[in-house]
Amino acid sequence: MMILAADHILPAAGSAWIEDGGLLIADGRIKDSGSRAEIVARWPQVSVIDLGHAAILPGFVNAHQHGRGLSQMLLGYADDALEPWIAGRRRHGPPDIYAVTRLAAEAMLANGVTATLHANYAYGSGDYEQELDATIRAYANSGLRATICVGYQDRGHRFYPGNDGTRSDDVPLNAPYASNLKATFALMDRLQAQWAGTPTLSFAYGPAGPQWVSDEAWRALAADAVERQVGLHFHLLESPAQAQACRDLYPEGTLARLSSLGVFHARTSCAHGVYLGEPDLRVARDNDLVIVANPGSNLRLFNGMPPLASILAAGCTLAVGTDNCALSDDEDYLRELRLATVAARVPGIEGAGPSAHQALALATRNGGRAAFLPENSGVLDVGAPADLIALALDRIAGAETTPPIELLDLILGRGHGGDVVLTMTDGLIRYRAGEADRQRLARWQSLATRSARARSVAETAETVAALQSRIRDYYTRAQ
Repeated sequence: MMILAADHILPAAGSAWIEDGGLLIADGRIKDSGSRAEIVARWPQVSVIDLGHAAILPGFVNAHQHGRGLSQMLLGYADDALEPWIAGRRRHGPPDIYAVTRLAAEAMLANGVTATLHANYAYGSGDYEQELDATIRAYANSGLRATICVGYQDRGHRFYPGNDGTRSDDVPLNAPYASNLKATFALMDRLQAQWAGTPTLSFAYGPAGPQWVSDEAWRALAADAVERQVGLHFHLLESPAQAQACRDLYPEGTLARLSSLGVFHARTSCAHGVYLGEPDLRVARDNDLVIVANPGSNLRLFNGMPPLASILAAGCTLAVGTDNCALSDDEDYLRELRLATVAARVPGIEGAGPSAHQALALATRNGGRAAFLPENSGVLDVGAPADLIALALDRIAGAETTPPIELLDLILGRGHGGDVVLTMTDGLIRYRAGEADRQRLARWQSLATRSARARSVAETAETVAALQSRIRDYYTRAQ
């Protein structure tokens, strides 16, 4: 048991601040809350961690990322259009997957992220189960709460399929995920049994996206997700090439097709949605599909900004992820959240945009829905999981106890990851600003970087450059 105390505590988006507040933490949950004096008086035997001039908030949920802890630019992959950028990664074999994922998890914790959805991702080693095992161990040992997607793909390995769903030269370098649906379901069986006792881990299916997955597979994955009561998370309409492929494959509309296949009988969330139109937004709203914006990634990979104002105006649920490709090329979630909320503003003298409390909801409650977390996630109510962060306010709000404007506006308008002084998940402190935690992060950075430098060559630079050229020619003609 412990008591956390701070000058300001915000239990949830939309709630009032608790000034000079305290929280009792026990058994991984919030057990009591109130003023600092009240909590200390009710629990005099419990030790107090007094954070002083700080704000305690529900922890942020990075609702779409892939565990890529190392900068893609430092690995040699400069920003490019999405399809040739993905192909460029074929030059090298995988790094130490545990170290790279652990680095991503530690960086998220240091930036105030308490939970994440790890989207489908394969390094192409040919042993997806071994890759996934290393990924899961990294999250489990870091303490970051993680929903880990078991990926699936059965087409579109080099080029998106045409309107018949196939391409004759679509041959993968290695099978990216489990070899077929039966193997995918067996893998999910094993993972759920193996990690059932780990409270910070849960699983979902991660079909790669409409152009990468056949209708038959969508039906089977959705039915199995409903039976297991797990979620489905997928990429959606991220790039111009994907939008064109989906127009060819699904003339009735991409989400209309997925609806007809029973996909939305399961809990669902999707990433990107850059090319969502009004008909798709209506399907998303009516089927409770959570849309996860990744604005920095979309801008960097030449896809444009998702229609965030239209998504909100349509009544859809919006969350935010970094995609390990944030605009500032780091895991600073606050900056990426700020980019999303500013981009969602409607121009003009009568324009509007998300309020600070609405923005916090994107990062907390809505992120929890995108990651299929329990209903009481994203709040600091009594009985809720003790997943929280504390931010120092000296730089954000100045030294005054009473800030000049609403405190949450200052935090979301000026805050960044460097202001995080404490991150807690499941009632345990996972990050505390100071030399020890800086050294731990640096150690994982060093291990991951050394392993990346030692990677084997999978395909020659010339072979990959030729493939990238073919990809550019093919999608240029398809537009």
